[in-house]
Amino acid sequence: KGQVVELKSRTVPGYTAERSRSLSAQRARPAFGELQRAVIDMLRLPPRHRAPDYRILRPISGRGYPLPHAAVYAVETEPGIQAVVYRLGQEPLASRPSGKPSRAVLYVAHHSSDAELRSQPLVRQLFSEEREAAFYTCDVRGIGESRPDTCGSNSFLDPYGSDYFYAIHSIMLDQPYVGQKTHDVLSVLDWLKAHGHTEVHLAACGWGTLPATFAALLSELVVQVTLKNALTAYADVAESELYSWPLSCFVPGVLSRFDLPDCYSHLKTKNLRQIDPSHA
Repeated sequence: KGQVVELKSRTVPGYTAERSRSLSAQRARPAFGELQRAVIDMLRLPPRHRAPDYRILRPISGRGYPLPHAAVYAVETEPGIQAVVYRLGQEPLASRPSGKPSRAVLYVAHHSSDAELRSQPLVRQLFSEEREAAFYTCDVRGIGESRPDTCGSNSFLDPYGSDYFYAIHSIMLDQPYVGQKTHDVLSVLDWLKAHGHTEVHLAACGWGTLPATFAALLSELVVQVTLKNALTAYADVAESELYSWPLSCFVPGVLSRFDLPDCYSHLKTKNLRQIDPSHA
C-alpha cells in the first residue's frame, strides 16, 4: 500500500530516543572542570583576551520600563557583531556605564529586551529583589534589536525562517548558534567587569536561558543565577517525537559529553533558582 509503517517499522524518533538513552547510560556526571572544558569544546567558544569595544547609542525613555531611563550600548562581541545592552536608571545616562554599585543584574532576553522589560513578570521580580544593584539587559545576536529579516519580513518564527536559517548554517560551519550567543553573554560580562562591576546576578528567560547557563558555568563574575522556563534536558528533546524548542538552542553531539542537568547541578554553588522549567 506504499506505507512501511504497517510493517511495524521503526521511526527516526525511535532511533534517536534509543541513542539518547544509550548515551545517558554510558555518561558519568562530569566534574566541574571537565564540564567547563566540554562546554568550551562542544560550543566551539573562541578565546577572549580583553573587554570588547562598544558604542554609546542614543538613550531612550518613556517606554514603560521599571525605571524611567535606559542607556543603550552596542557591545562588539566580534567584528561586525553587536550585543545590544540596556542599563536602566532613575536619571538619564548618555555616557559610559558606571561600575557603581559593584553588584549588577544582567537579564538575557528570550526574544526581546524591549518587550520583556515592559511585560515579563520575572523582570519586575528581579527589580524588587535587587533594588541596590545596577540593572542591565542583553539582546544577543539574532534576538531583539538584531533580529534579522534575512528570509523575509517577520519570518523569525517560521519553520524555515531566519532563526532556522542562521542555526542550520551555524551547524554546517561547525559553530553552533547557541555557542555564538554564549560568547556574546561572556563578552558582555567581560565588559561589565571592565567597568567596575565585581559580581553579577545572571538571569534569563526562555531561549536566553541556554547561553546564560553556559556563560554562568564559565564566568567567575557570576555569583547568582535565575532561569525561567529553561529547558529541562536535551535528552527530553531527543526522546520526544514532538518538541517546541528551536534548532538554534541545540548543541550538536552534546549528549556524548554532558546534558543540561549536569550544568544545573554545578550551578547550585552559584545559588541557582529555577522558575517553571520547560520540558520538550
